[in-house]
Amino acid sequence: MRLNRNSHCDAGYLLYGDYCYHFETEMVKNWQDSESYCASQQGHLASFHTQEELSFITSDKWIGLKHNPTDGGYHWSDATPVSHTNWGHGEPNNHEGREDCVEMVSNTNGTSSWWNDLNCDAHQDWIYEQAYINTMVRNMLVEADLFF
Repeated sequence: MRLNRNSHCDAGYLLYGDYCYHFETEMVKNWQDSESYCASQQGHLASFHTQEELSFITSDKWIGLKHNPTDGGYHWSDATPVSHTNWGHGEPNNHEGREDCVEMVSNTNGTSSWWNDLNCDAHQDWIYEQAYINTMVRNMLVEADLFF
């Protein structure tokens, strides 16, 4: 990945708050493979803690929320607490007992979005989130020729 030294995040990423976001649309993956890829890049599938943070999502994508069958609750893959939810009407419904992962769904004109639980094996786009500070540190290492 080439770094864009003229912006706050790498090329292809969007800076919002304290995070750089990448909307992956070329490598559709199931939820676990998406999260594994994000972790390999020092990030996670995106987590959202306010309605405002959800304002820039305009298409169907995996997010980092997943059902934990042990305690029955939902947890973010980045281990931050679930402090805000945006479930669609009747969700989560665990249709046929097979829906443990969560996607962001938007209406066709992108003016409204909500969460839907979905089978984790479904392949779709996803949102990668990396802390802005991680990006800054990596950029400094590249500038110092210490990143390889």
